[in-house]
This record gives sequence, C-alpha cells and structure tokens, in this order.
Amino acid sequence: METALPSSTPLAAPWRVAPIHQAARQLGVTSRTLRHYEDKGLVRAHRLAGGVRAYDPHAFETLRTVVALREVGLPIAAIRRLMALRSDPAAQKRELGLALAMILEDRKRDVVRLQTMLDTVGSDPAQPPFADHGAGAQESREPPARSR
Repeated sequence: METALPSSTPLAAPWRVAPIHQAARQLGVTSRTLRHYEDKGLVRAHRLAGGVRAYDPHAFETLRTVVALREVGLPIAAIRRLMALRSDPAAQKRELGLALAMILEDRKRDVVRLQTMLDTVGSDPAQPPFADHGAGAQESREPPARSR
C-alpha cells in the first residue's frame, strides 16, 4: 500500500531483509507490535535462521504505512480494508480519506469536550473540580469510554 504518508528513517542500503528488532527500532514500535500486525494479516514476514522474523523492503514500507495509520487512530480492521483495495488506488484513496475524516471529527469532538471541561474548572476557583453527586454515587477513576 503506497501512500503519501511521511517517511521516517530510511533503511540502510543495500539490504534484502531487516530482522524484526531492526525494523521495530526504525519504525519506533516494539517487536511485539510487528508480530501483532503479522498475526492480523497486515504484513507477511520472512523467516531467518532460528525462526527470526524479517521484512523485505516492500513489507517494511507496508509496516511504515500501518504504523503511521495506527498512530492517528485508524483501527486495524480499517487498515485491512484499505490494503484489500490495493488493486484500485482511486477507491483506496477515497476510503482512506473517509476514514481519516471520521478520525478528525472524533478528535474535534474531543477538543470541544476538553475545552468545556477546562472552562468549567476555571470558572469558579472556590468550587471543587468534581461535584459530589450525592451519597451512593459510584466514583470512577477512569474517563468514560469513547465509542469508535
């Protein structure tokens, strides 16, 4: 899957395959993350002596794209759908645009919620930041789950 996503550190040339630890380091993720992407069918690794996973240049570029898309919040299922559209670049671009627009809208809603909370905290310095909702109200230390 080729996209106009920003590239990170170029691979040292010449090379045929990069062992998983080298690929992970260059992509800024863990080896476990790369194994997970392989388990989910996003990329296929070669096997070196001893069963060590390794990635050829094409697989490495696929991983670079997957990592970039995951960093902005695209779910693995959506990435898999995008990769299935490789043979139709126009459809792939259209689908990517829609997916990124949805993520952007989610982030905008998050910013509005954060700004509202910040405004509430700063509105009355004498008021505690969390109102007591009466006896028996359950306390939650985690933010509410977001739907995606």
